[in-house]
Amino acid sequence: MADNFEKFSDPDRLPNAVQVSEEKPKKSRISPVAISRIVAILLAGLISGLLVREVHRIQVLDKQSTRLSELSLQRAQLTAQNVEVYLQTISRAIGQFASKPILETALRKNDAAQLEDFSSLLRSQLEHVESVRFFLPGKAVLNDKIFPPVRFSELELIRFAENRKPTRVEALIQGKERLITIVVPVPATETAPVAGTMMVSLSVDGLSAALEQNNIGMGHVELTQYFGKGKPTLVAHYRGDTVGGSSEYKVGGTPWDVKFSPSFRLSEQARVNIPFILFGLAVLSLVLMAAALWLGSRVGEKVVKVRESGAKGAWGTITAVAAKVADEELSTLHSRKTNILDVDITLGDEQLLGLEEEKKASKHKPSTNKSKEEPAVADISIPDVVFRAYDIRGKYGSQINEDFALRLGAALGSEALDVGEDTLLVARDARTHSPKLTEYLIRGILNSGCHVVNIGTVPTPLMYFATETLEQSSSGVMVTASHNPADQNGFKVVMDGKCRSEQDIKSIRSRMLSNDVYQGAGEESRIDITPSYIDAIFSDVALAGDVSIVIDAANAVAGLVAPRLFEELGCRVTPLFCDLDGKFPNHEPDPTVEKNLQPLIEKVKEMNADLGVALDGDGDRIVVVTSSGKIIWPDRLLMLFAKDIVSRNPGADVVFDVKSTRHLNNCISEVGGRPIMWKTGHSPMKAKMAETGALVGGEYSGHIFIKDRWYGFDDGLYAAARLIEILSLQGQTLDELFAEFPESPATPEIRVEVPEERKFEVVKALIEKGEFGGGKITTIDGIRVDYSNGWGLVRASNTSAHLTLRFEADDDNALHQLKSLFVKELKIIDSSLSFDWNS
Repeated sequence: MADNFEKFSDPDRLPNAVQVSEEKPKKSRISPVAISRIVAILLAGLISGLLVREVHRIQVLDKQSTRLSELSLQRAQLTAQNVEVYLQTISRAIGQFASKPILETALRKNDAAQLEDFSSLLRSQLEHVESVRFFLPGKAVLNDKIFPPVRFSELELIRFAENRKPTRVEALIQGKERLITIVVPVPATETAPVAGTMMVSLSVDGLSAALEQNNIGMGHVELTQYFGKGKPTLVAHYRGDTVGGSSEYKVGGTPWDVKFSPSFRLSEQARVNIPFILFGLAVLSLVLMAAALWLGSRVGEKVVKVRESGAKGAWGTITAVAAKVADEELSTLHSRKTNILDVDITLGDEQLLGLEEEKKASKHKPSTNKSKEEPAVADISIPDVVFRAYDIRGKYGSQINEDFALRLGAALGSEALDVGEDTLLVARDARTHSPKLTEYLIRGILNSGCHVVNIGTVPTPLMYFATETLEQSSSGVMVTASHNPADQNGFKVVMDGKCRSEQDIKSIRSRMLSNDVYQGAGEESRIDITPSYIDAIFSDVALAGDVSIVIDAANAVAGLVAPRLFEELGCRVTPLFCDLDGKFPNHEPDPTVEKNLQPLIEKVKEMNADLGVALDGDGDRIVVVTSSGKIIWPDRLLMLFAKDIVSRNPGADVVFDVKSTRHLNNCISEVGGRPIMWKTGHSPMKAKMAETGALVGGEYSGHIFIKDRWYGFDDGLYAAARLIEILSLQGQTLDELFAEFPESPATPEIRVEVPEERKFEVVKALIEKGEFGGGKITTIDGIRVDYSNGWGLVRASNTSAHLTLRFEADDDNALHQLKSLFVKELKIIDSSLSFDWNS
């Protein structure tokens, strides 16, 4: 039995049995190819990580920091300029008061009652005045028992003023009290003996407003006063959040510095296009990974071959083989017949690498992708009525507001990019709501990816001048409602050197409604265009004699530039309502309304000035008053310009609008020019001048366009400069100059109120149904009917809800007949119309 067991227990002896292997299972091993790939990918990942970190530091963090510092410095500089403008305005106003003869008389008599009355008058007419004091020469003494006190600093200013030495504005800082101190001699005229000095103390509210101007939401602003090595003290501030370091800029002519600290909103403008950089890094990383996989595979394959030939150890083999593979690949590259730079690049690659030839129309066009969740724009927020024939204008709050400005900015920025402009120039007038509208307009433009050059608070002609002379752009937007009342505001648009009008204006609304705008992050910069503008006119206009001029700026934006310009030209200037007040307290900024010219007429007579110039709300229109008080309406002013310019340029075209006197035809023809009647409106007039090559043009409403020696845009300031040049060269008074031109009885513009939606229908019906006998009918703009003894006009205003009527005839009887005829025909069309011939 045992033998049998032993026999069967021997495996070798089992018949037909499967032998059970005693060998241990083999260990699983990672292939050399996989190891090579892993090593290569790890190395590529490490290199990519280091590269991403370094690129992020250089291209994102450092660049964003530099941009933010630049933007902060620009803000500090602009704010310092705002403070300077405010101080100049206040100082000019105080200087005007100090020039009044009544004050000089009161000081010489030491009449306390009169001085008190004068102090009350100054307080009532100048904002933020806290105290007014008068000092006889040598009588000022230290007194710190009163407020505001007379300390050594105030006493020094008084002594300087008594000796007609330059004084500067200083801040009185006493505890929590902050006042601005301005000391001027009385009278302010430099050649007159000093009768005394006037010290005016104002609150810092005006300064605070200057600090806030253009900085809403942009950062924190401080105005500090600094003397010698002393510690800076806070004068005024505008509170805001901050995310970065501050930048400082000195306020010229003062011991003050503006310190600006940027907000998160401003830092957004400094943001670098990270998605583009990340895309580039991602592509580079993918290329590195692909190269690593390919190289790792090659190394792994070599390792396998080496091991098959007997070598031991994958890791050691990889190191040895890697160098061999690299050498082989390098030698292969060197042996290629085709230069790597000669490889064809596909169109897609060319665009990706940025090798495509740069085209103007696509030099800065961001992505137009929009979110599907983006809400549709409601029609009610973009009313059709504000998109007029040659600008965008409506009532602030109900028709034009900050949201509207934001959407408009995005549309205009996109429009600029479409015409090949990557930058828009932005300016504004002095209306109380213009700063906020400008801030939101700029925000919208920047959101489109278009850049902004902010030229600040300037008249519209300076914005036009900037589009003609600055390299950055020939497109711009002016925030203004021109001559309209204080409760209105709007926008004038220049795109690629041309003023937008009619259908171009309407297309902007279509773009806003469809939200057809780009997405991007533009940058804002600042430029002070005023010095260049004044220098250009100074270089162009030459006066042959002394001219005295009264300038009525209607408390509008032209008051910032006009007095300074004409003083530079050598005129004796009397400013009238040249201090800025967006509420227009003295009269509306429309010089074509005769009642608005009465203060100017009175001032011209009082000062015995050579002429008076009335400018409108944004400075692009002009009406002139002679030394006798006679109003020279702009169509007659054009006669003088035509005579001057055409006589030196025989055959030149002269363009005038349908509201202008019929005598222009003969006046232009007699000096060898060609008269061209055209539509009213600054945009169609400029387009017609460009089409015909005319050297001069004008409208009855005050727009004068001079292409001779200038740029051809409407500019009330330049027109006034050319007028005084003619006046000084001719050696005659304005009354004598204009006595040479024919003049007939005529009405000013008669404005008949008509609902906005009805005005064009009324004019259309009058053209179709009106009975005007044998008169010559012109319908290029409304209906004008010319007869042998006069003419009449009815047209729909493009700027407000009314019809405009005007008449001219050989005598008063014919004028009355024309008015009666047109009223009868209009009453047939609409019996509800009301006519006020004194309006």
